[in-house]
Amino acid sequence: MTATRSAWRRPPAWLGISAVDCAAHNMNSLGPFAVNALMDGRHLDALQAGIWTMVEILSYAAAMLAMAPVAGRVRLRPLALLAAAIASAAQAGSALTGSYAVLLSLRVASGLGLGGLNAVVNIASARSPSPQRTLSLVMVAQTVVFSAAGLVLPLAGQVGGQAGIFGALALLIVAMMPAMTLLPATVPAVSADPGAAGARVVAPSAGAVRGRAALVLAAVALYTGGSLAVWPFTVHIGQSVGLGGGAFGRLTVAANMLGLAFCLLGGARGERPAAARLLLPALGITGVACVVQAHPPGAALFVAAFLCNFALWFMIYPGLIAMTCRIDSSGRLATAASGIWMVSQALTTTLAGYCGRNGQFLTVGIGSLVACILAAGFLAVFASCRVHSTREAGEGRDVPPAIH
Repeated sequence: MTATRSAWRRPPAWLGISAVDCAAHNMNSLGPFAVNALMDGRHLDALQAGIWTMVEILSYAAAMLAMAPVAGRVRLRPLALLAAAIASAAQAGSALTGSYAVLLSLRVASGLGLGGLNAVVNIASARSPSPQRTLSLVMVAQTVVFSAAGLVLPLAGQVGGQAGIFGALALLIVAMMPAMTLLPATVPAVSADPGAAGARVVAPSAGAVRGRAALVLAAVALYTGGSLAVWPFTVHIGQSVGLGGGAFGRLTVAANMLGLAFCLLGGARGERPAAARLLLPALGITGVACVVQAHPPGAALFVAAFLCNFALWFMIYPGLIAMTCRIDSSGRLATAASGIWMVSQALTTTLAGYCGRNGQFLTVGIGSLVACILAAGFLAVFASCRVHSTREAGEGRDVPPAIH
């Protein structure tokens, strides 16, 4: 086993990447609390809230896509600390301003910082011996942290409103920074000889993987854009069926615990094909859940749909990113995939805001269902291909994709 791989098995390295992951996804998971605080406190309508979210997401995407070409040369520790400092400063600034224009400008900074953090997560996962296991186990830590945050943030909002919510989000990132110093400090060695001892093959043949990569990236774009289109407005929709901030916080904790079970399952199964076979029906279930979550006929069905959509994310997203890592072990494709996720979500969130302002969240839910079905279709096509993976390229053989 190489020294690099041994480093990723040591507990401090896992702690470091888990800390980065918690900081990177603090708006992805906890953003609805912030959006609701602005809609209630600053009286933003759904379209304004959608634009606010879109600005951050596009900045997030820009950071991810900018990092993709240099993923193989990135030193993770300094990038993580710089990105965390930028993101925490942006959250703190958002706690103190009432200007919509300033809030938008701070979303640019927040997006760049959070995007840099997420790039670290994906690059680190691709460098690890088992990307699926890495992402699953790191998300276990994320569920524990965000379960606690789901209880704290509603209280922070009740006490401090907008300032309380954004202040808590800033403190969450700052609290993760000491553990980020435990990330590996070195860049894996690259060898031109795939069979050399300890070598990592980091660059796949473009001709061999372009079609397979396109299929996975299309699935990522459709799944993330579809399943997350209505996400920023989830607290607002929940309130329409009688769920207050405290009830939604408890629901988030329950969803995180259910997601934790999927994380543990993914971590235990690692790269086994049987785990990835579940992605196709999971995408279909998610699509149906999106319709109910966007236009719930009652509180009970909203809760059920929210739990399905939220928890299945912890199985589907790591599975998709693990596929990109199987195609390209440098992390470039995984980082680009997350950038595409952000672009897709930015577009669908803005559309959801427009539809929501006109009382048409049901239209968004139906669109999400179609997107999830199309994503499953692309993965089914991918399943019929044989992928020449850079992770196994040193053995000079074709390997099947992760689903059949």
